[in-house]
Amino acid sequence: MSDQAVINKRLTGLDEILDKSAQLMAHLGYHGTSMRGLAQVTGRSLSGLYHYFSNKEELLFLINQRGFTSLLAMSGDLLQRDLTPQERLSGLIHNHVTYFIDHLSEMRIMTSGTMEMNEQRSQTLWKLKQEYTRLAQNIVGDYMDSQSGTNHSAQSINRKTYLLYGMMNWIFGWYSAKNHGTAKDIAKDIFHTFTKGCCGTE
Repeated sequence: MSDQAVINKRLTGLDEILDKSAQLMAHLGYHGTSMRGLAQVTGRSLSGLYHYFSNKEELLFLINQRGFTSLLAMSGDLLQRDLTPQERLSGLIHNHVTYFIDHLSEMRIMTSGTMEMNEQRSQTLWKLKQEYTRLAQNIVGDYMDSQSGTNHSAQSINRKTYLLYGMMNWIFGWYSAKNHGTAKDIAKDIFHTFTKGCCGTE
């Protein structure tokens, strides 16, 4: 049974704990965050938090696992649905941006890496990331091929996919609803900015 499955059975309010833990880690940084601080922001006693979580690495792992699992759940069926390549790409961008705008602190944690993880947890997250990246590469590649009428190289598709990730992920550094609009507005702009030049160098 996975770490999260075990904790889900033992603890109610896990999502709230992960949300508040992500907010504190995003504000103070992983190394600047203590279990005592996490206990305070989550409304638990320090001993109570240690009863469910062995250390802050476990919370960091669960924040990442929940995030990538959620992204896969939102977009995992895009290739199976009766959609055009353009609609699939638009759907991927919309789902990614919507999730991250709703979880900006979690987004900062997820994009900062997993250097603190033990090998087993690192492998679990690596597999989730690879599955999501393969999905994105297939969607980006299908879109590029549909626009140019040629088959693009895996290297080219890989580059374009990570360029798209850069556009979507960096919103945590500047986005505010007041100044920049809704998730739908951001997703639409990213889609049009990316697709306008997607195949320009081919």
